[in-house]
Amino acid sequence: MGNWIDLMTSHGEDLFGSFWPLVWSLAKILIIVLPIFGAVAYLTLWERKLIGWMHIRLGPNRVGPLGLFQPIADALKLLMKEIISPTRASHTLYIIAPLMVLT
Repeated sequence: MGNWIDLMTSHGEDLFGSFWPLVWSLAKILIIVLPIFGAVAYLTLWERKLIGWMHIRLGPNRVGPLGLFQPIADALKLLMKEIISPTRASHTLYIIAPLMVLT
């Protein structure tokens, strides 16, 4: 494992130069945060399916096979929900700003 990290560090310094510490820090943050986001999304899906089963009704199973794309559909719905923009704001920037935060 240590050899892999040493290899990444040496190649990263060659590729990114003085920006390598920033890139390496962002990579480590993403390695921790992205699985947590995925777990939260799919635990919410599991909860909705369980509650649907307890109420003897269909759970979220309409988007993709077994409803596996439901968290993605929920995220897109949440991002696109606000349609009213301030009068003096750039409408395009106002719409894509939430997407810029996530990338």
